This record gives sequence, C-alpha cells and structure tokens, in this order.
Amino acid sequence: MKTITSTSSMDRTNLLITLILTALLVVLFFVIPDFYPRLILFALFSVLYVVIYGHIPTSFSLTEDSLVLKAPYKKISIRLNEISAAQYLGKGNVFSMIRTFGCSGIFGHWGYFYSPRIGKVKLYARRNNHWILIHTLHKGKYIIAPDDPSFFDELQSRLLIEKVE
Repeated sequence: MKTITSTSSMDRTNLLITLILTALLVVLFFVIPDFYPRLILFALFSVLYVVIYGHIPTSFSLTEDSLVLKAPYKKISIRLNEISAAQYLGKGNVFSMIRTFGCSGIFGHWGYFYSPRIGKVKLYARRNNHWILIHTLHKGKYIIAPDDPSFFDELQSRLLIEKVE
C-alpha cells in the first residue's frame, strides 16, 4: 500500500483568531511605555508562538502500518494495530471541550482536552471541521483534522484490512 498524506491547514476561523490575537499583542506592545516590560512581553509571546506552532501538525500520513502526525518539532506515530476504532466527527464542537493543557486559537487547537461526551482526548486540529476521533488501545484518544475528508475513508479501509489480516 502506498502512503497517503493530507495536509493540515488553518480554516478561516482559526486564521482570523490568530491574526486578531497577534494584532492585539502588537498594539499592547506599543501601548506599554516602559522598555523592559515591553521586552518581557515580546520574549514571552515569541516563545509561546514558536512552541505552539512547532507542536501543531502540518500534515497527517497513512503509511503501510502507521498513522503519522507530522509537526515541525515532532512526529507522532500510531501503529494501525494500536488503533481500536476511528470515528468521523465532522465539524468539531470546540466549545463543549475543556482545555486541560494546550492552546485554542493561535494556529488552531493543540493539547489535552476533556469532553463530557468523549472523555480525555489529545487534540491536534488546525481547522474546525473534518475532525476524526481515534481510539487507541494504550495511548488514549486523539482528534485530528486533515484537510481532505476522504482521509477518514482511507483510514477506515486500512483499519479493516489490518483487522482481517
């Protein structure tokens, strides 16, 4: 089987939120009169932006035996035989989730979340649609959001092939 890859780009909502938050930080930077508080603010948010950007996946790949989440700083690999189920959620409801660690807004959604409907979940979504909930045997639950909605169909077919073999 060949490797299937889907990019992960920001949708309009997350792009708009990122631009508005960045603009507010720039305005705040120029409103603060003292140099050192301004420097601390700039350093803090620069590090924050770099860390968040580096952990949000830019693409998702299905290899012969794994689902791979590729981010600038790390790569998460989940073996297909580790995945017990995958469910297409479609348009995710971000507001019914409680963030326990991570970020929502800047570059999308990343981190650990809790949902009364799903439970604990690791969220890697740069967009608010095409959400796929992945249940693993030992690594918990993941939500990913590839750009291509047919990525879910390919994942499902590979999971079925994996279970038959």
